[in-house]
Amino acid sequence: MTVVARGPLAIPTLALMIGLASCAGDSPIEPVAPSLEDLLPPVTELAGWTIADGPLEYTPETLYEYLNGGAERYDTHGFRRLVHIRYQHDDDPLACVTLDVYDMGSELGAFGIFSAARPLGREPRQWGAEGYRIGTIAAAYKGSFFFHGEADDERTELVEMLDTLMLRVTEGVEGSVSPPSIFASLPVDHRMPGSERYVPENLLGHSFLPGGVLATYEIDGRRAELFLSDLGTGQRAADATAALRAHFEQRGTVVGGSPSFGDDGFRVTDPIFGQATVVRSGNSIAGIHGDLSTEEGEEILRRLITAVL
Repeated sequence: MTVVARGPLAIPTLALMIGLASCAGDSPIEPVAPSLEDLLPPVTELAGWTIADGPLEYTPETLYEYLNGGAERYDTHGFRRLVHIRYQHDDDPLACVTLDVYDMGSELGAFGIFSAARPLGREPRQWGAEGYRIGTIAAAYKGSFFFHGEADDERTELVEMLDTLMLRVTEGVEGSVSPPSIFASLPVDHRMPGSERYVPENLLGHSFLPGGVLATYEIDGRRAELFLSDLGTGQRAADATAALRAHFEQRGTVVGGSPSFGDDGFRVTDPIFGQATVVRSGNSIAGIHGDLSTEEGEEILRRLITAVL
C-alpha cells in the first residue's frame, strides 16, 4: 500500500475553535457513527469481484504491522482503528483494489492525515467532504473517517472499481462537506484552494510549537505559507516567539523593526524560508514565509491577526 503520508460576529481563537469542534457540551446527541465494517460495500453488490484479503482490523497497538514506519503519524492524529480489505477482479490475483477505512477519532484528525500529503495537482472528486484520485491512488475524508484506496494498476476495470469503492464508502458517513471550521477565518484572497493543512504537533518541525494550521498563498506565481499556532497562554506564546527568533538567527538575518500589528514580532530573511514575518498576539503565534514580498505577506498576516487573535 502507498500511504497517503505523505461575519459580523467575532471569530473565536484557534484553541476555542478546536474546542468547539470537538466538545458536545449541551448540544443534541449526535448520531452514532457507523462501524467500519458497515461502511464496506458488500461483495454481493459488486458483480465480478470477490474478496481476496480481509476484512482485517488494526488498532493503535498493531498498526505498525501494516504501516511499518508510518504508524506514528497516524497515532499523533488520533488514530483509533483501521479496517483493510482487498477486492479481486475475476480470478486474477494481480487485478485487485485495496480499500482502507480509518477511524481517526475526530474531524480534525481525519482532515489532518488526509491533508498531510494531498497534492496540489490532484484530480478532485465528490467523495465525502473532500477527495481526490491521482492515477491508481485515491483518498478522501468525511467526519472522523479517512479513506484510502489503491488499484494494482491502471487497467480500466480496476480504476473504475476504485472510483466506485470510494464513492460507496464515503456515502455511508454523515457529516459536513465543508472544511473544518478552524480554517474559516483564514484570509481568502490569494489562498490556494486545497492548500489548507492541520498539524497536531511540532508545527514547522519545532517541538516548542504545538499543533496548528497552515495554508499556502500565491500572488503572480510567487507563494508563501501562512501558519498559526495557539500556545494556550501569553507566556508560552512569548517563549515560543523567542525560541523561533533564536532559531532563525542561527542561519538567517533578522531584520530590524517589528510589524505594526500584534503584541510582538520580528522579520527575517532566511535561506530556506525566504522572507518571513512572525507575530505574537495574545496566546498565539502566527507567521508567513516564502517568496512574497514583506508588504504582501504582512498584509495577509495582518488580516489573519485581525480576524482571529
